[in-house]
Amino acid sequence: MIFPVDEIIAYISRYFTLKIGDILFTGTPVGVGKVNIGDHLEGFIQDKKMFDFKVK
Repeated sequence: MIFPVDEIIAYISRYFTLKIGDILFTGTPVGVGKVNIGDHLEGFIQDKKMFDFKVK
């Protein structure tokens, strides 16, 4: 990533109120597909599952 996560959160917090459960999409490298309605997303940090949901 170009910017550290804490800097991104601090910047966005100037304009939006962030709450527990909010997700920040920061972009993807070339060739990665977009997120579509009906997709199932899971996110992990090391072995701990941080989120698991279906896009509505």
